[in-house]
Amino acid sequence: MAKEAKSKRYDVTLSEQYTNEFMHDVIEKAAAHLGLYISHIGSFTRKKYPNSVHWHFKEKPREKGCLDATFWQEGNEFWIVARNYEPDWVKQKAVDMQQYLQGLL
Repeated sequence: MAKEAKSKRYDVTLSEQYTNEFMHDVIEKAAAHLGLYISHIGSFTRKKYPNSVHWHFKEKPREKGCLDATFWQEGNEFWIVARNYEPDWVKQKAVDMQQYLQGLL
């Protein structure tokens, strides 16, 4: 019996090669558009995705749940992750963010 995935990944197809700086500006606009704030900025698995930028988003400071997004400049990839145990708002905002960014990029 196959294991159920612990999360769902929402890929955003990038139409060209973007920089970390450009994507950070786009992500700030997306967060504001979706009513989210960036609660953390870091990197994601430095060995597998060197120089990646990883964001955590929240709707409200003490609310449960966290939406994750990662941009990897070298691989020209952007993805959003919603873990299965997260509240419904995270899963909905993952879809909303994917659609919003796909329209911009």
